[in-house]
Order: sequence, then structure tokens, then C-alpha cells
Amino acid sequence: MNGRFIPGIKGKFVLAAALIVAFSSIIGGSWVWRNEKRLLNDRLVSNARSMATSLKTPIINALVYEEMGIIAEGGLLDNFVEEIVANTDFPTLYAFVTDDAGKVLAHNRYLEYGHIYKDDLTRESLRSEFFLSRVVRDADTLENILDIAMPLRIYGKSWGSLRIGISMKPLEHELYLMGVKVLSFTALFFLVGTTLFYFVGRTISRPIQKLAEAMSDINPLILTIDLPEARNDEIGLLQESFSAMLARLRESEDERQRVFSSLIQSEKLATIGKLVAGVAHEVNNPLTAISSSIYYLEKESSESVGTQTALLKQGLARIQKIVQQLSDFSRASNLAIEPVTSDIFFQEAATFAAMALKKRPIFFKSHDACIQPVTVRMDKAKMHQVVLNMVMNAADACGTKGMVRLAALSDATDYVITVTDNGEGIPPDIREHIFEIFFTTKSAGNGTGMGLAICKNIIDMHNGAISVASRPKETIFTIRIPLDNEVSPV
Repeated sequence: MNGRFIPGIKGKFVLAAALIVAFSSIIGGSWVWRNEKRLLNDRLVSNARSMATSLKTPIINALVYEEMGIIAEGGLLDNFVEEIVANTDFPTLYAFVTDDAGKVLAHNRYLEYGHIYKDDLTRESLRSEFFLSRVVRDADTLENILDIAMPLRIYGKSWGSLRIGISMKPLEHELYLMGVKVLSFTALFFLVGTTLFYFVGRTISRPIQKLAEAMSDINPLILTIDLPEARNDEIGLLQESFSAMLARLRESEDERQRVFSSLIQSEKLATIGKLVAGVAHEVNNPLTAISSSIYYLEKESSESVGTQTALLKQGLARIQKIVQQLSDFSRASNLAIEPVTSDIFFQEAATFAAMALKKRPIFFKSHDACIQPVTVRMDKAKMHQVVLNMVMNAADACGTKGMVRLAALSDATDYVITVTDNGEGIPPDIREHIFEIFFTTKSAGNGTGMGLAICKNIIDMHNGAISVASRPKETIFTIRIPLDNEVSPV
């Protein structure tokens, strides 16, 4: 990771959710505060307008009466100004009435009497017929003031203007309290929302995290995984897909191992085949000379020499048998495939086996369970060799007064041959080695360790399989040849 921190799905989800909640909270809080500020301002202006409107007619009447001399000048106007300033509903800072030239006729501050106002609001109010307002900032107190002006106009004649200055401190204080509430609510909303999204993110990411942990614990040798419990969502589909992928990888790895083992075995057998072919050729030449010499010795020798030549002949026969087996092994890949009817093949194989066991104290029994004969593509001579070898091995395993049973049957896919004996059985620790070349359990001089290897090689060339099941008093070798065997002669 080069030392950098990279947040996980849960961290990214919570971070994104926190930003969204914060943005929403700020936007929402700002909108609420601004909307509340507008409403408070509108309410203050509306109330000020109502008050000014209610005083407009009495003040105009007072001005008319003063001009007509009915009432004293300024007395009634001062009462109106004092009434406005004394109104507890409005924090009034100043109130005054001007004539149509902007001259102060009445003011809550007596020093302002007679002052002429020429500001924009006064001039606009004297020309207008409608209520006017603005927010100004006092230069001395730095206080915001709502300055309103009500034109004192009736029937097109301007009698002056009513001016009122209202402090905005209460409104600003109320806005401040509202801002504190909005900020508190925004912070609370942010905390609650972020916490909620944290738990949601953890709930969502937990199965993914479990799956990631299970994936990291995969045994690379056996490609197995303990997946979390099944789910009916996208994560469940991911688990199923990953499990299916592992299954395919296991199948591919098993197939690779099988192919690799097959290549090793093929290379081994090819090498041994070349070796034994050369050995057999080199041994056969001196064997021929020895055999000729023994023949001439028998014709001219005495009886004592004849006994020795008999022993030589026995040894020679054994050497010739070994050489023949080596030659057979080196030529095991040369098959002569032809369609063979199962009943004829089994009858011939059983006859050959019975003849081979004729001089042994063995009970031999054969049974063909193929009620309807099937046609099998095979090299009949080599398969006879396999069956005969298996029967002879079974006879060696069960000793004197043993029993060997040869049987055949067929199922939907294979032609099956079994050879059963009642010997002592094959120990589990050597069972997996019995098909290896030169491996034998027989004593020295009684076995070469090539018989089962040759048999397995021939069966493999037929796309078949050979297996063994063994226990004391029962060992069963099973040969299976596919009925749809498409092996081509090699």
C-alpha cells in the first residue's frame, strides 16, 4: 500500500454519508434561519405599517385643525409623538412629524424641533403616496434601525410625513436565539445522521468483510473456503459466484495434476520401455548361444551332467520369461483394437485361466453375468494377457487350497471384469504402490514387479481403469473398459 491509508467500503460510505448530512444540515439550517429572518422582518415592517397607517388620519386632522386655528400648533402632534414612543410593542428610538418641506413640526427630541430633513427617505416620502421603510445603521451606536416614513397625503395634497425609527435589537436578539437553535438542531441532526449511517454502513459492510476474511483464509493447496451463511441479495450472489469459481479452480487443478501425473508416468514408461527393449535385445543374443550349448551337452553328456544341464535349462527358462516380460512391457503401447463380443472373450479368458491353474491346488470358478452380450473395442490378445496375469497373481496370493473367482458384467457405460481371491489381503500402506513397475511383495526370485504395471499400462491404453479393494480373506481387482471406447490403434 506504500504506507498510504486507504479507507474501506464502510469508511468511504460513512465519509460520503457524513458529507451529505453536513451539506444537507448546513443548507437546511441556513434556509430555515433566512426564512425566519425574512418572516420577522416582514412582521416588524407590517406592524410598523399598521401603526403608522392608524396614526395617519389623526395626524392629518391635527395638521388641518392647526392650520384652521382650531387647536394650538404642535400640541396635539406632540401627544401623538409621545404616544408612539411610549408604545411598548415597539422599541421606538425616535418619532417625528415634518411638514411638506421636511421641517420638523413635532419630535420626541425637543432639540430637533424646526430641523429640516433633506435625506432621501424624507424627500421620497413627501413625493410618494405609499408607506416606505429602510434599514439604516446609526453611526454613533452602530445599531441597526428600521426607519419608516408614512406620507401624510390626502386628496392629492401633502401635509408632510410621519417618521418613526424602531430599534432592531429585539429582532436581532430573537434571530440570534433562532440561529443558536438552528445550529444546535443542525449539529444534532449531523451527529444523529452520521451515527445512523455509520451503523448502516457497518451492517452493509459486515458480510463483505466476512467474505473478504474468508477469501484471505483460503488454503491455496486445496482451494476450500468456509463461506458465511447464504444470503438472498447481491452479496449472496457474490458468495455463490466465488464458491463456483473455487470449484472450477479445484477441478482445473485436479485435472492439471492428473495430466501432470499422466505425463510423468508416460515419460517414465517410455524411458523404461526403451531401456528394457535394449536390455531384452542384448540378453537374447547370449541366451540363444547358451540354449544351443545346453542342447549339445545333453546329447553328449553323462547322467550327472544331464542333471546340471536340467538346472541350467530351468534358469534359462526363467531368464527367457523375464526377457519376454520386458519385451511385452516395451511394446504395451502397440494395440490392435477390434470389436470383440463379450461372451466369446470371457469364455476364452476363462479357458486360458483354467488351463494355467490346472496343476495348482486352487479352486477356480468363472461366471459371466452379461445376459445380453455386449461388443467391446479392445486388443483381445493383450486383454487376455491382463486377465491371465490377474488370475495368476490371485492364485499366488491365496496359496494352497485357495479360491479364485473370475466374473464379468456390464452396466450402462462399462464392461467390467473382476478377479477375486480369498488370500490374506493387501496391506493399506502398500496398496497404492502395487501398480508401480518393479514393485513386488513376492520373495526374491519369485516376482519381477512388472506384471501389474504392464496390466495397468494396457488398461490405460484402452481408456479404462483398474482398482483394488482388499481386506483379509477377500481381495477384488476390478477392470472397467468403456463400451464407447474410441481408442485408435497406436
